[in-house]
Amino acid sequence: MESSKSTRSHRSNPRQPFRFFDLPSELRRRILTMTLSLHRIVDLDPLNNFDAPERLSVFLASRRMHEEAYHVFYGGHTFRIFPTHWRFFGDKVQSVLSRLPPRYRKALVSLELRLGPGWSSPPKSWRVTNRLALEDMAGVRKLRVFMECDPSQDIFKDFRVERDFFTNFAGEILEEILRRLPSLGEVQFDKYPSVSRDGLLVTRLMDEVKHGKKRIVWGPEFSSRSCPRTFEDLYDAA
Repeated sequence: MESSKSTRSHRSNPRQPFRFFDLPSELRRRILTMTLSLHRIVDLDPLNNFDAPERLSVFLASRRMHEEAYHVFYGGHTFRIFPTHWRFFGDKVQSVLSRLPPRYRKALVSLELRLGPGWSSPPKSWRVTNRLALEDMAGVRKLRVFMECDPSQDIFKDFRVERDFFTNFAGEILEEILRRLPSLGEVQFDKYPSVSRDGLLVTRLMDEVKHGKKRIVWGPEFSSRSCPRTFEDLYDAA
């Protein structure tokens, strides 16, 4: 008897949808941040097929949800300027930035330039052109420059084209990026332990940032006192 009454009560009071937009904006943003976070740098990557669609489906809930969610997603991640995954590493590959609609580009706040892949023969697509639309990214305040290797070091001498080939290539790319980003405030340098803090690559990139009058911030590897200064120091420590 009581079960019958409970069933009728439930039917007469159907469960109402959760009124998300009745929440304070700060709480909505926090929920969206937790929902949309990929916990990694955004680049052309096969992983996107597994974790991105489910999260970004939130965009389709309503126009208002899309307006709030895309600012959180694109403003809450760092986007890589040039792709580094081998499946998207080639002369004709368009970077993730060049594939974004203008409104999403304007929501970006952080970019990464990763240097090292293809150091002996960088793909032709690694050029700073109008296709990247860096001038439209007025919200970008931070650029992270990560160095995987420095081919000017002696260990690369039997494999490189010229000692300063990659140094000049990387320096020219960074110079053009700094020139095109309208509101960039700081550049963070970080690297693998094998890259010398006193090497040609780090020195050239620092000079470009200083010339561009941007603030330099040191990443965790540069801040580590135990960080080897050269490739040879790394082997000595072992």
